[in-house]
Amino acid sequence: MSKKRETDSVQATAQGIRRVRDRVRDRILRERQQRREQHLDLSYTREELAVQAGISIDTLKRLLRGVNVRRDSAEAIARFLELQLADLIEPNDHQRPSDSYVERPPFEAQCYDTIFSQSSALVRVKAPHRMGKTWFVEHLLNQGQAKCYQSVTLSFRDADRAVFADLQTFLKWFCISVGNSLERPNQLEEKWQADLGNNSNCTNYFETCLWSGLDTPLVLVLDDVDLVFEQHDIADDFCKLLRSWYDRARRVRGSAWRNLRLVIVHSTDIYGALDINYSPLANVGTVFSLRTFYLREAAELVQRYAVDWQADQIKQMMELIGGNPYLIHEALDYLKLHPEMSLEQFLHSAATEIGPYHNYLGELLSTLQQNSNLAMAFKSIVNSTVPTRVEPAFVFQLYGMGLVEVEEKGVVPSCELYRRYFRDRL
Repeated sequence: MSKKRETDSVQATAQGIRRVRDRVRDRILRERQQRREQHLDLSYTREELAVQAGISIDTLKRLLRGVNVRRDSAEAIARFLELQLADLIEPNDHQRPSDSYVERPPFEAQCYDTIFSQSSALVRVKAPHRMGKTWFVEHLLNQGQAKCYQSVTLSFRDADRAVFADLQTFLKWFCISVGNSLERPNQLEEKWQADLGNNSNCTNYFETCLWSGLDTPLVLVLDDVDLVFEQHDIADDFCKLLRSWYDRARRVRGSAWRNLRLVIVHSTDIYGALDINYSPLANVGTVFSLRTFYLREAAELVQRYAVDWQADQIKQMMELIGGNPYLIHEALDYLKLHPEMSLEQFLHSAATEIGPYHNYLGELLSTLQQNSNLAMAFKSIVNSTVPTRVEPAFVFQLYGMGLVEVEEKGVVPSCELYRRYFRDRL
């Protein structure tokens, strides 16, 4: 019996977890957008997604934590997310590298020094969608764990629509979510004071109920903060709250706030509701922009995958997909799983409907088609052979999606793959 149970259980790889997390996030965003367009006052959560996939939410959470789950459950979620089971688990005959994270000097060293060498810190990690922010955060937390730091990671994608109804609802959810991660009891009903401002209530709750007894540094990672910055009624006050925490940690000696290391992860600087450069977070803490891979870093990743490529072959790959870490990882994973395919065949099929990126590119196309003005702006960019000037709002949206790079004379597609795929489809 125990042997059968072991055979029937599988464990997602780190790459598989990232794929599921990305697909779940994209599916939730797409479903919420569709419901908004239909004027439905309904949220769409991970719980609902899990039910539709035919598994429990606990099973989905276990899979995303890298815990063994039943093979049929893993197959169900892979099917629902339009993946293959081989995309999630480690094939027996193709071993992926145990550590596929490649550092981008001096980014990591500077960021680690800021977080681990100061008594308090606030850093903003900024990079477009799928540029490796989540991978970096995982690597950062591993470094912190080695130093006996505590950590809490909170993704605002886990918040449903109702959470963003107003500032008080949002901050209460924020308090409860961090408290749950720290395994602290919910004391909001008795601690929240009706006559006190929402930010003050939140600060008091963290200080008395969550930071109390905190005797080791804690890294608090706020991921997908873009979703907050887009909220007109919340963004500015939330920025004020985070700035006040940073100031308090630097000002009050002996305070538990000095143990706080605050990491804010987002995609760009300007949103519909907020320009960070003119917000309460302007000139606060340190901003780290996560760049693309240089040739030497792509070569290091190729070496870790034990792929026998020469320098000119790596250059060929990067001429198509640039230094985007996600696209490079996907390329190497695909070629390891399909050893019969040559690099030339891969490059030829990459921008097609049957290519290795078809699901990813199709999701981007669907997102663009939901905003006709944004789609037209990007169409003008991919059909131009020179940098193109478009409205700033579109620039920041496209940059946040990872589709463009900003140059002095305008914007250009961030890689040739996007030009080839989208110029015939928009």
